[in-house]
Amino acid sequence: MKNIHKGRHVAAVEGDFVVFVIGMRVNKLLSFSKWIPVFKAMGPMIRELYQNPELGFLHTEFHFSWRRVKLIQYWKSFDQLEAYAHGRTHLVAWKAFNKNIGDDGSVGIFHESYKIEKRSAEAIYNNMPRIGLGKAYSLATVTKNTQRARERMNS
Repeated sequence: MKNIHKGRHVAAVEGDFVVFVIGMRVNKLLSFSKWIPVFKAMGPMIRELYQNPELGFLHTEFHFSWRRVKLIQYWKSFDQLEAYAHGRTHLVAWKAFNKNIGDDGSVGIFHESYKIEKRSAEAIYNNMPRIGLGKAYSLATVTKNTQRARERMNS
C-alpha cells in the first residue's frame, strides 16, 4: 500500500502532449520464430526512452490480452515521437520486421497517435498508484477548482 496515493488526485498536465498507442497481434500462434522477435524488439526501445528523457518520452503502460500486446505511451510532442521513429533504434526494429515478416500475415503491428492540446484532457485518480497521465506527469491533490471533470478540463 506504500505506492497508493490516498484520496483524490489529478494529473498535473503542463501543456500539450501526445498519446501514442502501439502494439502487435500474433496472427499465427505457432509461428514462434516470427512473433517472439517482434515482441522482444520493444524492450530495448523502452529502455532507451526511459534512459534518455531528452527524447521527449514520458511514460508507457503495457496491456496484455490474448494474442495482443499494446502499449500506451505519453510523449511531450509529436515532433519528438516522429524523430524517435526515424532514429536508429526504431529503424533497426522496423527493417527487421519488414525483412522477417513483411506481408506474410504471421504478426500484425499497429499504432495510433493523438495530439492532445492543453485543456483537452483530464484525469482523476482515487486511492490509486501513479498510472497513465498521473505517472507521465506529477499528481496534484484535488482542490475546490478541480472537483469536476469540466473544471479539470478548463484548469
